[in-house]
Amino acid sequence: MNTVAMKKPSAQNAFTLIELLVVIAVIALLMAILVPALQRARRQAASINCLANVKTLGTGWYMYAMDNNGQIMSCLMDAKTPKGTLFGWIGTPRTANSTMCTTTQTAPAVTDEDEIRGIMAGVLYRYAPNPKSYHCPSDTIRISKHDHSKVFVSYEIPACLSDPTKAITPGQITRLDQIRKPSEKYCFVESAECRNFNSAGRFPMGVPSNTHDLAAWQWWGPMAVNHGDSSTLGFCDGHAERHKWVDKYTLTRWDEILRQADDNYGKDSPPAGQRTDIEYIARGWPYEDR
Repeated sequence: MNTVAMKKPSAQNAFTLIELLVVIAVIALLMAILVPALQRARRQAASINCLANVKTLGTGWYMYAMDNNGQIMSCLMDAKTPKGTLFGWIGTPRTANSTMCTTTQTAPAVTDEDEIRGIMAGVLYRYAPNPKSYHCPSDTIRISKHDHSKVFVSYEIPACLSDPTKAITPGQITRLDQIRKPSEKYCFVESAECRNFNSAGRFPMGVPSNTHDLAAWQWWGPMAVNHGDSSTLGFCDGHAERHKWVDKYTLTRWDEILRQADDNYGKDSPPAGQRTDIEYIARGWPYEDR
């Protein structure tokens, strides 16, 4: 009986150690080139998404005023007019059985679903009905100091826009026609607020009695810098834009507040020579030009 001899694999068909090392080196080089590029592309996509979010919110803010004879929505959660009509831009987070969450509760933790139910209770939701529009994809590290939950709403409205309590800013804007340069005045700011699920929805600044005295303005609420050295702002005419910050103090303040678990923000002034950013914010604060 004939037997067929089995062929042994030829050593010439196998990879040598040097060839394997070359292949591994090439793959490592490609990864070193591609990974940073992919990360940049991911950051760019998140930045574009955030810009679209703020444009959506700003357009909705403007449309609400057009539908209500120029009256603007309130920067507060669950705000009501003297007649009892709801005009807060968002509502307090709510559980599935409609129980309002509290800013001091530690358990159960406030969930994204609770916050979304709060968003749906606000007047802006009619004009911006996608909950994703209220959250920046780059807003990933804010954790509530009270219940250690993730903070969902990424944006706030300046505290001078129709706060009936006047608790933070005495001078209030209640009508769109009080803002003489709406394309230059912002109505949404990326926020780094994390004392609770949301600090009443309003963004405070240290506003002097003479608003045109730029040297007297102070930072107060923590503004987020979610896009490298830039943030997204939404303006009172409905457009949105990304602004690049130049002062080191601006770029480090929010990071220190978040990472050092500092929940006592208070008012503070940037050091001498670093007032370019705060003066930009001051010029865009939507007070009535007189």
